[in-house]
Amino acid sequence: MTKTVTSLFQSEPHATAAARHLEQAGIPKAGIDIWSTPHNLAPRLEDAGVSRADAYAYVEGVLRGGTLVIVSCSEDEVAQAVSILDQEGVLDLDEQQTSWRSEGRQENTTEHLADSLNRGSDLTGANPDVAGANRPDPMSHGRIRVQPSKMERPVQK
Repeated sequence: MTKTVTSLFQSEPHATAAARHLEQAGIPKAGIDIWSTPHNLAPRLEDAGVSRADAYAYVEGVLRGGTLVIVSCSEDEVAQAVSILDQEGVLDLDEQQTSWRSEGRQENTTEHLADSLNRGSDLTGANPDVAGANRPDPMSHGRIRVQPSKMERPVQK
């Protein structure tokens, strides 16, 4: 089964170094994505099995100058990927969210912004549907999140 491993880094150089180390360890380059812009990031994460709450938290992290690494790997490669990512200066998403809230972050602000980036519209509009936004991730390794990837449904003819 394929897993999705996500981690937020303070800077693009840290994320790039982590990706390079993942490749050196045998993780295929095609399974490693680096995101330093938020456009279409939330839907990409949700499609990969990341909870809506975490997806929008990652968008906020990228909006605040961070860089996200998304790794699609086999279950056997998860421990190695987590170990490598954890050595490269990954940020704790929960701590970051607490810090953002203490700075006066408004709930759903990131979701509005991410939705507007995805639709190409302005920020005026109804709150996006956030049902299930507070669901916990299936698995978390400290600062790195691991979840099963959503399975593609076969096309029926």
